[in-house]
Amino acid sequence: MKGIPYIADTVEFHTWAKGEGYTFDSLKDELSAALGEDEDAEAVAQNVMDEIQSRQELLAESYPFECDGYKLRVKWQNASKSTYIFCLGLSLLPARYIENEQRCVQFETIAMTAAKNFFGGEMLRIGAPWRTDEIQTYEDLLNRVVELIPNLGVLLKKTAPDGGDAGWDVLLVKNFRDNQFPRLVALGNCATGRTDWKRKGRETEPEYFWSYFNHPPRSACILFFAVPFKMDDDARLRRASPVTVTFDRFRICENAPESSEDVRQWVESTRDAALEVPLN
Repeated sequence: MKGIPYIADTVEFHTWAKGEGYTFDSLKDELSAALGEDEDAEAVAQNVMDEIQSRQELLAESYPFECDGYKLRVKWQNASKSTYIFCLGLSLLPARYIENEQRCVQFETIAMTAAKNFFGGEMLRIGAPWRTDEIQTYEDLLNRVVELIPNLGVLLKKTAPDGGDAGWDVLLVKNFRDNQFPRLVALGNCATGRTDWKRKGRETEPEYFWSYFNHPPRSACILFFAVPFKMDDDARLRRASPVTVTFDRFRICENAPESSEDVRQWVESTRDAALEVPLN
């Protein structure tokens, strides 16, 4: 049997996709058909509803559903803009439905916004694909970094390794008004795969990124790691260090509950696919 968090995710995703309430009895009946004979469908259904209610309590207004213990329904009028539902899609849908635009640009931007709302400061997405209308070359991107951290000095390297990036996805810089070091600097990595995230993280040490500049930042540097699913204790321990903060779906949604129009359009496009995600 899949774990209770996974089944709860699927129930939430189905509830949004159908646009109608999902009752305890419906869940029990579907679980009876999906689980083996050795499983108690009623007990599993109760555990799922308890999990959903704990999520509701944790996220409060940032949670796009409401549940009274018997029935789950969509609460937000424009739920397709919910970061929570976007993260459900990234966590549950087969890879063929998810492009680099969602895995990289959109999720990294959301994680960056959540980190900014938590840490403060100015934000910049520094991971590939980084090209935009304003940033045409990697040198352009690195010069944006120097604008945020002036004491880095001149660039020593101006091209990304193999056309990609220097191993980090997001940069946040919180300055004092004097704009002098030391300042707070946060470097972040993001991973969307529910199974392969363990291989993602510190692709390089921060020193490799700073080697692109004439001077190190001379600042307090912290790291963060973001994923679109719920991290259990084992997952948190895998990323635990004195300088690392983890952002899972709940921490991201707490700090960035609503997403962009581009995200909404992709979320809307996945309704039919969402209903194909199995409970078990």
